[in-house]
Amino acid sequence: MKLQAVRTQVAAMVHASVLPHSLERMRHERFILTRLLVGAVALGLAPAYLAWRGTLGMLETAILVAAALPLLAVVTLSRTGRLDIAHCISAAALALFIAALAGMTGGAASPLLLWLAAVPAEAMFFGTRPYVARAGGIAAVALVGVMLLDHAGIFAGQADWSREMMPVLVMLAILQAMAVAVGFLLRRREELREHRAADQRAQLLLDHVGDLVTWHDANGAVVFASAAARSLAGAEPRDLHGRGLFERVHVGDRPLFLKALSDAAHGSGSATACFRTLFMPQDGERQHPVSRWLEMQACRIDTAAPGDSAAVVCVTRDITTRRAQEEEQARDHAEAVKASDVKGRFLATVSHELRTPLNAIIGFSEMLTHEGQPWLDAEKRLDYARIIHSSGHHLLDVVNTLLDISKIESGTMTIDQEPLDLTEMTRDCLALMTLRAEAGGIDLERVAGPDLPLVQGDRRALKQVVINLLSNAIKFTPAGGRVVLAVVRDGDVVDLSVSDTGIGISAQDLPRLGDPFFQAKGSYDRAYEGTGLGLSVVRGLVGLHGGRLTIESAPGVGTRVSVRLPVGGVADASQPVRIATFARAPRRGLESKTPFRLTA
Repeated sequence: MKLQAVRTQVAAMVHASVLPHSLERMRHERFILTRLLVGAVALGLAPAYLAWRGTLGMLETAILVAAALPLLAVVTLSRTGRLDIAHCISAAALALFIAALAGMTGGAASPLLLWLAAVPAEAMFFGTRPYVARAGGIAAVALVGVMLLDHAGIFAGQADWSREMMPVLVMLAILQAMAVAVGFLLRRREELREHRAADQRAQLLLDHVGDLVTWHDANGAVVFASAAARSLAGAEPRDLHGRGLFERVHVGDRPLFLKALSDAAHGSGSATACFRTLFMPQDGERQHPVSRWLEMQACRIDTAAPGDSAAVVCVTRDITTRRAQEEEQARDHAEAVKASDVKGRFLATVSHELRTPLNAIIGFSEMLTHEGQPWLDAEKRLDYARIIHSSGHHLLDVVNTLLDISKIESGTMTIDQEPLDLTEMTRDCLALMTLRAEAGGIDLERVAGPDLPLVQGDRRALKQVVINLLSNAIKFTPAGGRVVLAVVRDGDVVDLSVSDTGIGISAQDLPRLGDPFFQAKGSYDRAYEGTGLGLSVVRGLVGLHGGRLTIESAPGVGTRVSVRLPVGGVADASQPVRIATFARAPRRGLESKTPFRLTA
């Protein structure tokens, strides 16, 4: 209990600046404890010596001063935290003590001068090479001082009691040397214990932290890996040593990984890299490789010892979730931009498609309301009424198209399947579009294969598909061109196609076909009337029938749109299905031969 109380009092005297540093704090505590002990013993014996000797001489006074100086060193260290200054005071006290004893036991010829070697030796116990150098200088000054004073005749000669006390003084020197040696060994043991405790704390932290900590040599090879290797790299820490971690990095990310290590080791001193790892999970439940996104922060170890193999320390963490969130945010942003673009095209297209027929309806209806106009005869009134009727139908078609595309995109569009004769249905559609084709100077043909079966489908929906395809073909085919509607059987599938010799579609526009309100530009670089929803509606209706839509086109050659429908229909026709649309050049020598995949 008393020893613990002494340790507590000594610890209270340590300066606050060294409290966070365990090794430095122990050095201060050891210095304070030993100097207090020496000073207390020396001053405790001083009254008995005074009673025995009576009047003190100069050298005896110097010995008492040397006994008090360790207490001054303790006060200095406790107030300032400067161990170097306190140790200089302590070394000066020991040197003064030995010099005074040497003066009393023969001066320059005293064998006690050998005791001065204990001054720098004792410095090793508390400090580093600067401490030893300063203590050696103090011992040298004391030796020179004794020699000068002896040469000047200051020392009266050997004291009467020195011969009898010499063995005692030599024993004191031996005891001090032994104390220094034991203290040095104790210091080394405490430092080793502290290092082991620090290593254990660091290892405990590394074993429980979620980030992977690795140390690399100057060439990038791993020399240490923490326990997080099991979760982030799917391997034991020892398996990452050498090139183990590098071999688990995705091949495409290895240059970035090596560059980060090189920049940290030989460049700026720090670097960050994001890379993927591929590994087999250790649980054995999954047979496919696991991929993770990792972020590595590498930093050069500037304080590494010459023989230390570690040159770079890296902290790597799993950012797979963060990466997925960033990608999701990017997709959401792209979708928001696309939605804004679609809204802009919607407003521009619909306003144009509505304004033109509305202007015709309002204008011609106002003319019909004016009575008494001599030029407004019955024939003109009939023409104006037909224009108003046609404009009204156009408005109705626009509204119906918008409603259809809205139902398709929201998933509320349904179809009623029934057996259909596609030969008869395509003949009716061709008859509806014949007048429009003749007005544009376009040849309209139909090709029907033999033995066409009845197809399960919705009559209104498939009729709308054919009319939309024919309308687009006629719209984008110049006068003198040709549009062919073909229906053939291919096993359990019926292929319904519309081919034209129109302006065609450029390669950069192919991937966007089917987007709402998108209308590709032709080789003449002019705009065509329409909402740009026809192909979107076709794609959705074909999807509801479980069909497949293929577009082949090239500028200046023409376009072929093929709809492949299963003869038996689909099991669940109430829900639209996802379909794949391929766009490629229809024949040899055309520009685009790369397939583009679109989904509905």
